[in-house]
Amino acid sequence: MVKSIDFQNQWHQVAGELEKENIKLMSYDQTLIEQVETWQGKKVLDYGAGPGVLAVTLQRLGADVKAYDISLEMRSKLEQRVGYGNVYSSATELPKNYFDIIICNLVLCIVSEEEVENIMSNIRICLKPGGVAFIGFCNPKIHNVAESQLDFRFFSGRHYQENHTYKKIKKEGLYEIVETHRPVDWYSKVFQGCGLILLDIILTPEYKIRDQRINDFTIFKLEK
Repeated sequence: MVKSIDFQNQWHQVAGELEKENIKLMSYDQTLIEQVETWQGKKVLDYGAGPGVLAVTLQRLGADVKAYDISLEMRSKLEQRVGYGNVYSSATELPKNYFDIIICNLVLCIVSEEEVENIMSNIRICLKPGGVAFIGFCNPKIHNVAESQLDFRFFSGRHYQENHTYKKIKKEGLYEIVETHRPVDWYSKVFQGCGLILLDIILTPEYKIRDQRINDFTIFKLEK
């Protein structure tokens, strides 16, 4: 039976699968890591860190990493990986004007529009002046691509400019998720409305599958 993740608080059910997503790690995580010349000594927050695969990697690169996740089960895994004192149990605990870098990966595409704005407001408050945030999610421009190296997508029948949910099956782990498509312009307006400056839009490396050229992920680089 295929596991089905329909809500944000169900992601702990596939924590083991997330830890083994090697294709995603090679594409997304490596692209993100390369955006910073040196992580050594940087105060970093992983917001929505899941089981902490990227957080641990950044620790090994010398960053002072803190992490937060809404899930109690995920926070328990994070504590084992990055240390008990490095995990926040609530967004209200996050320090203001503190972090050099905040990463929020593959979170905004699984929460409501209201929660997107809440998360981005939290991120702006927690960044120190001049601090940078990297906000990543599945590339909205492949909303009508039926298959990638990572996913099988169910056709939604909706247009690119429409905010809508759709289902897909993850090839690594073979679990089904409900995700939300929102166009790039929609995210850009939210980020601007939260008082963040758009520095760059980064795409993960392009590849070709079934005559389609695909960049799986989009990463917004924002500055406070």
